[in-house]
Amino acid sequence: MTGIARKHAAGARRVNVRGGALASIVIAAFVLIIVAAGAGALAAPIPASGSSNLDPPAQDQPAPPHKHRHFPTPAPTPMALPPEVKAKVPAYKPGPIPFHDGEQLIYQASWIGIPAAQARIEFHKRPKDPSRWIGEIWIETNPFADLFYKMRDYMRESMADDTLHTSGVHLVQHEKSRLNYYDVTIDRPAQMVTITKKNHKGTQNREFIASDPWGPISGAMIALTQNFEPGKTYAFDVFSGSQRYVFAFEVEKRERIHLSIGDFDAWRIVPDVWYVSDGALRSQAHGTVLWISADERHLPLRIEAQAFIGYVRADLIKIDGKDGVENALK
Repeated sequence: MTGIARKHAAGARRVNVRGGALASIVIAAFVLIIVAAGAGALAAPIPASGSSNLDPPAQDQPAPPHKHRHFPTPAPTPMALPPEVKAKVPAYKPGPIPFHDGEQLIYQASWIGIPAAQARIEFHKRPKDPSRWIGEIWIETNPFADLFYKMRDYMRESMADDTLHTSGVHLVQHEKSRLNYYDVTIDRPAQMVTITKKNHKGTQNREFIASDPWGPISGAMIALTQNFEPGKTYAFDVFSGSQRYVFAFEVEKRERIHLSIGDFDAWRIVPDVWYVSDGALRSQAHGTVLWISADERHLPLRIEAQAFIGYVRADLIKIDGKDGVENALK
């Protein structure tokens, strides 16, 4: 039924339990990637590459009054993947797409068992153009979580019915007092991706060179249509609202898990981040696990990530839309 792309997916070393973590758990989990909404909260900063002289001054010498400041080298525009990373990312063709027009998946995110946020993912055909799929995601923290980090995020992506290629992504990031609008324009023939960020401060643009680019939703969908096998690793070049990520997903094993909507045989998948365009983020994902149904649907069931205290989990709790939950779970 639904192979759906979702949440964002994946990656993080240790997750601070705040809005950014929930956004990435709820979105990235099922989109199999970190999405712009709070991706930075999932990764720890690393020293700037231009930083040198890390040794403290000798005790018998006073520190110089003015240290030379080293600024990071400006990123090239447009920015290409490092050759060693690009060589490890294959091109993929979609397998059968099992979800239905108008189908909705509802996920609940919790921290140490306390409900904190809900995500709704919907897939439907464009009314005037049935050759394209529309994927939409809504994320909303509940009143309890609002006290700490209020979040109302939205993502929309349009994809071709046959290839799942996307022309772009629209993301509204409304967290606490911040309101950012992101538009990702993907021009496959030109192998060019442009990310535009707009807020009250103005407009910022970044350009990237990409031969096989995906958005968060289309990237998750193409991943979920592949044939999963234990020991296999899949890698995808994904563009979120703020960053470019190369995500890898290793299929570990098959196991049985229990959700409120039933018991499932599932693939246990461990995500990793091979590359991120912002050098201030670590390119590793530890303590995060995805479970995908081990059948032709490849339904995203659960994501769990280590938090500073306990863990954050997002579970599929409801399936709505055409054919209903009864047929979707058969």
